[in-house]
Amino acid sequence: MNKPLSKKALIIIAAIEVAVIIFCLVVSIWVMVTIDPNANHQKNLDLNGPFIGTLQNNSILFALTIVLPLFLIFVVDGVYLIMYATKRESMLSDQEKNDLLEEAKRQAREEALAEIRNQAKKTEEE
Repeated sequence: MNKPLSKKALIIIAAIEVAVIIFCLVVSIWVMVTIDPNANHQKNLDLNGPFIGTLQNNSILFALTIVLPLFLIFVVDGVYLIMYATKRESMLSDQEKNDLLEEAKRQAREEALAEIRNQAKKTEEE
């Protein structure tokens, strides 16, 4: 169940996402450009056809058919990116990680001691 997707499946999913994004972009631009603010609902339907006219007359339907799919694609891609980034294992072995941790602790100790010595010198000079 936790099997990673194959490269072919990811390419197909990406192609579908691109198609949906382009469709939503084209339709939303078409809806916004052809709307007549002075027209009534029936005139929008007559001038722009049933699909575009309905989207112009009903903002909730526009949001559900254009905005919601784009938002869902954004969220799903973000979740996939987070899962992919957290799933990646480190190239370092446990010994190398421990060595790096010890080195960081040693450097932090040296910096703290140097800071204490600097403060001690300043107080002696005053």
